[in-house]
Amino acid sequence: MRKVLYILVAVFAAVPLWASQQEWEKASALYADKDYEGAAAIYRELLNKGESPELYYNYANALYKTGNLGAAVLNYERALRLDPNNEDARFNLDFVNGKITDKIVPIERFFLYEWVDALGKVLTTNQWAWTSVVAFALFLALALTYLFSRRRWLRKSAFFVALFLFVVSAVSFAYAFSTKRILEERADAIVMSGSVSVKSSPDESGTELFVLHEGTKVTIISVVGEWGEIRIADGNVGWMSLGDIERI
Repeated sequence: MRKVLYILVAVFAAVPLWASQQEWEKASALYADKDYEGAAAIYRELLNKGESPELYYNYANALYKTGNLGAAVLNYERALRLDPNNEDARFNLDFVNGKITDKIVPIERFFLYEWVDALGKVLTTNQWAWTSVVAFALFLALALTYLFSRRRWLRKSAFFVALFLFVVSAVSFAYAFSTKRILEERADAIVMSGSVSVKSSPDESGTELFVLHEGTKVTIISVVGEWGEIRIADGNVGWMSLGDIERI
């Protein structure tokens, strides 16, 4: 009886996976037949069931083909949020960004800050966390070797390697913590409306400071009601309706 129950559980668990695979293949076939709207609709339904970088990437491709640049940028960014090393998503995002209206020149940052920021995108949050755990476990093993070994060369080697692993563990933990916080805050967003006025205050009567267009990336600094204070890559700050942007 128990074996039968296990088999039934396995079968029912496999049904959603089979159905999702069928939908994925159907969407791929529609995309190949240039029915991009049909493919996008299926990818959107699949995303309602669960997210993955590959799914966001395919959805973004279909959206771009339909001319929906803002939504394409949004979903390429979401693919990279889950998988920073997705080179295809990175390439396509750069390509689509070259087609949006706003050409914002970012503020130049100190090269060391750029290097630290780039390093943080090498691994995902979970990968950084596991790197920290493994490095710390090896650090403890080598620390014990240093404390109890009677061979001088082994103690000396264990000391320096353990010190290095402790630094790796600490840095990895810092990156895991910071990337997790960024994912939870979701401060970055994409302009989804064709043309949006950025105001000097959180209301329609505020002075218009500048205009942003569909596909431009902004960072939400604070929120007041239905308005968000945003900053763009060149450092300019203003207020815009939260209904005109969507968080990554």
